[in-house]
Amino acid sequence: MYLVIDTWVWKAAQEGKNYDSLMLLAGIARKARKCRFRLIIDYDNEILEEYKKHLKDNIVKKIFLELVKRGKIEHKPKAPIVINDFDKDDLKYIQVAVTILKHNQEVYVISGDSDFIELRKRIKEHNDITLRELSKKILTPEEALSKINL
Repeated sequence: MYLVIDTWVWKAAQEGKNYDSLMLLAGIARKARKCRFRLIIDYDNEILEEYKKHLKDNIVKKIFLELVKRGKIEHKPKAPIVINDFDKDDLKYIQVAVTILKHNQEVYVISGDSDFIELRKRIKEHNDITLRELSKKILTPEEALSKINL
């Protein structure tokens, strides 16, 4: 299983603004030894650079470093897709998720950002079957806690 985690989750956990985000990240770290999941970032490291910019020296950064140490970070290419009226800074998360879906592998995009929640509604009826499938894979941290066995 592949996880694409928007910076919103890391920031919300770090700033104490979303308890589900912290519980999700802690659950991912706890399962890092046994579970076969991978946290996905892009080959260009745009996602990694965004993470680095926002992670402070606290438990959330320690969780991220634990995932790095355990080899749970994997690079994937960004699919060349464009979604009109979607935040270009967030598009990279969708692009790597689409790459994974096109290879028939399980992926979840996790974010509490309203842009992502709105996007999943918009692409439910999209002409592109991959984007329609992705609409079912965009989860809030709360949804991810109940859907992903952590």
